[in-house]
Amino acid sequence: MITLADRVSSTAFVHLLCGYTSRIVDALDQQLARDRIWTSTVALIIVLQLSLIFGHRPWLDEWQALQLALQSPTLADLFRNLRYEGHPPLWYLMLRAGGALVGPYNALPVTAAMLAIATQMVIAFACPFSRAERVLLATGTFVLFEFLTLSRSLTLGVAVLVFAMALWRHRSVWLMIALLPMCDFLFGALSGILLVLQWRDGRLWRPGVALWLASGVMAGWSVMPAPDMIPALEHKTLLVSLADYLASIGLLAVPLQWGEHGPTWNGGVPFSLGGFAGILFLLFAATQLRNDWLARALFWGFVTLTLGFSVTVYPLPSRHLMLIALLLILLTWRGAADQTIKPSAGFRSWLAVGSACGLFVAAWNFVVPFDTADAAGRAIVSRGLGDKHWMVFPDSRAQGVSALTGIAFERTEARCMQDFIHWNFRSALRDPKRLTTYLRHEVATRGRFYLLSDLPLSPTVPRDLLLPITYIPAGYDAFAYYLFVVGPDRPEVAKNTRFCVPNQRPLRGDTAR
Repeated sequence: MITLADRVSSTAFVHLLCGYTSRIVDALDQQLARDRIWTSTVALIIVLQLSLIFGHRPWLDEWQALQLALQSPTLADLFRNLRYEGHPPLWYLMLRAGGALVGPYNALPVTAAMLAIATQMVIAFACPFSRAERVLLATGTFVLFEFLTLSRSLTLGVAVLVFAMALWRHRSVWLMIALLPMCDFLFGALSGILLVLQWRDGRLWRPGVALWLASGVMAGWSVMPAPDMIPALEHKTLLVSLADYLASIGLLAVPLQWGEHGPTWNGGVPFSLGGFAGILFLLFAATQLRNDWLARALFWGFVTLTLGFSVTVYPLPSRHLMLIALLLILLTWRGAADQTIKPSAGFRSWLAVGSACGLFVAAWNFVVPFDTADAAGRAIVSRGLGDKHWMVFPDSRAQGVSALTGIAFERTEARCMQDFIHWNFRSALRDPKRLTTYLRHEVATRGRFYLLSDLPLSPTVPRDLLLPITYIPAGYDAFAYYLFVVGPDRPEVAKNTRFCVPNQRPLRGDTAR
């Protein structure tokens, strides 16, 4: 039983630790006061950021965005395809332009690099925090890796938010506010928060508000789902959704994702402390914003929005919930500029924890590739299997292999080929027994084919039906690749040439399929 004395002792320890960390940050700030050291530090951060971006191996969501952007023959086709995504078009249009200028495989890193350099420079030279706090923010897990290394619409949205902070007292801030709904639904919500803060500052500009409303309407129209669209993630029960949400919030306090065998992207807080860390983060946020009632109300409103979405629509992954941490940073940024919210010792300690985690994740990603689809693709091609008929299970696991090699994969139960995905079909295969029955039927009626999966199916499926070819260990994203031949004693099946999405272009060419 925790006594009052224990609570007082724990609180005193936390205050002592935060105070000690704050003094270390002050000492670092004294060193960074020298312009030569400061300039060198900023240059090192930029070099580190670029090294991470150009050394990064994309995962399936990143490939999906690039494939949609470049394989849609026309802009009208792109907008039709986006109705199966639920994302506005701005990021995809940028990738489409990037593909035309620098080629399909440079579009992701070059686009991300331009946004990342601009964002890091704004943090370094336009943020009202001390120099040491800016370094901790720039090297934290959220900024350095999750937002600026992984190339998604999050990268664009975060860049626009940071630009908005830098341009807060200029009319051009309204362009940034208006662009946010075109990045993502959650950024649209954040744009509304910025509008309320502009109102509080007495800086509402009617043309800017009109531009924001027009952008919001266009963004809403662009994400209207197709009639047969289904969520990419399945809905969970209320209690499971609440537990998962709180555990994901824990990563905002300690942004170091961990799995059963060590650092794992999309994992949880180490030692299963996610729920406890989540409560700790929410208490810390309430304390940090206690002197600004409007900032506190806006923060909790955004938390409530993400919670409601997670329990009623589908669970938001931790990478999206990290925008809650970004909002706390931006509200503190805005308060520091107006001298209404001061970065507390707890806030500085939180930045220090985030920086330590961010530098660790960066080092880990220099040692372990983020994704190993390139190795899986080489394994297929080197064995002369690139022109064989391939199937994938689960249906999104071959995304990177398809993008890198041009091999299309049959979607289980759908009887059509894909490289990018329309979220309009969910396989009923849920366990090895059902999969075994399905594969046996396909072999009996069609013949021998090949299967890619991220599941070690061979222990549960008879070897006369499923023969392992090779195994590619998982990278930081925890997606391993298993290659199998299905029906090894049967005649070769004829390749399926019907595509799930017709009239698409190959990623590396203009000829429509």
